[in-house]
Amino acid sequence: MRNLRETYTRIRDLLGEHTEPFESVELVEAYRRFFKPEKVRVVLLAESHVFTDDSDRQIPNVPIPGLPEYPEQYARFVYCLGYGEKSLTNSEHHPKRDGTPQFWKIFFSCCNPIENPGDFYPVLGKTETNARVRNKIDILKQMKRQGIWLVDASIVALYKDGKKAPRMFDALEESWRSYTRDVVLSAQPDHVICIGKGVARVVEPDLKKHFPSKYTVLAQPNAFLSSAEHFANYKTYSQICLGQPPL
Repeated sequence: MRNLRETYTRIRDLLGEHTEPFESVELVEAYRRFFKPEKVRVVLLAESHVFTDDSDRQIPNVPIPGLPEYPEQYARFVYCLGYGEKSLTNSEHHPKRDGTPQFWKIFFSCCNPIENPGDFYPVLGKTETNARVRNKIDILKQMKRQGIWLVDASIVALYKDGKKAPRMFDALEESWRSYTRDVVLSAQPDHVICIGKGVARVVEPDLKKHFPSKYTVLAQPNAFLSSAEHFANYKTYSQICLGQPPL
């Protein structure tokens, strides 16, 4: 497995000026490692985080009780609690729009049986801020205890301002081949949930080889599906992560 910087350099040769700073890649990796379970049972294999530039990293996270040594800089990554929660940066430079509520629905589903869309209420915007933040912290801790780990196939951001990076799938393939594949294999999960058909096109040959009958491909949570289809996918996360066979 190539180290993070070597893989980054190879991807930068593909993406050029569209490559985010290496310091942002390191920061996202620090968040990912912070929440890595001692024993990984389920890997949630997503595509990438969102482009985090130098100015983003200047936004400080407020200290979070119960999370000692938690990274202190803001990143556009769901493991950064400040991403989507302005109260956790208390900064005038906090982006006007940020966060990925769909991934919080995935995380919630991984830790709880899901019966109806109202079940997601504790981690969504209509819940009072302090209560919602506490709920999110509890979810992240529960995922770590239960062996559920989010890994992005690409170590660099593939999206900026809602736009895809040119040659994004070349970058995704390079990242998977040079770095992330070995991260997933070395974790030895019981199951891999691949999030997104585009990601699956890159990683599925290896999943078939190393995790036959132990992986599931689900659509991106922002894919063009009906609400019923999305909800069925959330139930699948719940069934797999809670140790129940998917229907």
